[in-house]
Amino acid sequence: MFKIEKTRKINWPITINVPQDGGETKEQQFTAQFELISQKEYDAFYAEESAEKDIGLARRVLTGWGDDVFDEDGNHLEFNDENREKLIAIPYVRNGIVRSYIWCMHGNKAAAAKN
Repeated sequence: MFKIEKTRKINWPITINVPQDGGETKEQQFTAQFELISQKEYDAFYAEESAEKDIGLARRVLTGWGDDVFDEDGNHLEFNDENREKLIAIPYVRNGIVRSYIWCMHGNKAAAAKN
């Protein structure tokens, strides 16, 4: 049975490619909670003439994360607006979030696993 839900939140794997010395990156993962938005709302983020399109999308769809996000001291990082803003202010983190959300919306399980 296929059921349409007005508001749907899902947990989805995120891989962040963290820059390292020597031009390398290191993959780190966490679990994000996304709110799935309509295509119309998604399109509105990219129709605007703004340099912060990805920031706006990440701010709108990232509604939580798992217990696998930690601060620099190794303490669990609670999800709240302030901590979400800190994460999405980091370009390579924001890129991973937005990329994973797009794959999620397109039902691309294989791509998400590689993410």
